[in-house]
Amino acid sequence: MVEEEAERLRMIFCHPVMLLDPHVEDAEAVRIRHHLAVLDHAVERTDVLARDLEQRYAVHPYHQLVSGLPGIGTTLGAYLLAEIGDRPVDRFGGGRALAAYAGASPVTWASGQTVRVAFRRASSAHLRSTVHRAAFSMTNHSPGAAMYYRRRRSAGDAHATALRKLGRKILLCLYHCMATGIPYDDAVAFRYDPTEIDSTVRRRKPLEEEQILRARDMLLIPGVTVTDTAQAFGVSRQTIYRHVLDRRRK
Repeated sequence: MVEEEAERLRMIFCHPVMLLDPHVEDAEAVRIRHHLAVLDHAVERTDVLARDLEQRYAVHPYHQLVSGLPGIGTTLGAYLLAEIGDRPVDRFGGGRALAAYAGASPVTWASGQTVRVAFRRASSAHLRSTVHRAAFSMTNHSPGAAMYYRRRRSAGDAHATALRKLGRKILLCLYHCMATGIPYDDAVAFRYDPTEIDSTVRRRKPLEEEQILRARDMLLIPGVTVTDTAQAFGVSRQTIYRHVLDRRRK
């Protein structure tokens, strides 16, 4: 099937096509050169901003504490500090308030016999997104975070829910480190004995090769969507896009 698809694409791209008028081709060349110049400028500006971000992050008072979290590099660390601020103790007064500000704590309403738990929308969207990415990154670098995530998934939590709960725990630990000045300790944060666990977390593939082939066969069935396939294998849609379709979701 793959060979047939490759042959079909080869025939499409090798098929002769009608040429444009030379004047139109010259005009198109001018347009392409203009777009390339804009792209080159954007790349240069990105490099300058990246260097500026790294320099400012390195001199931040909480740089050492945040950079001590496994899997938190320069960009994620800078984003966290930008949203939390320079005086988290004065600003929030406690780790729970910080977690609520990040949208990592749900809202609970109780009235008589009725109790309802809902997503906290009155929160910082930027910090919520950053904490989500930080939690996902730590599952691949922190033994404690990886175990916590797997435990929540085994308990029935969805992928996003498990990451949200992990993000809340990370924020509570980070606030404690900022308030006390004590460096982050993964074994203390997640309560495990480092001598009984491999200190290096190998990133496991979310899908085995056999599952990837089955997922590709599912997607060939008319009416089957990426969401349906992700639910069938218990993974996120992004996993299907990356590992099954070999592309990032747009």
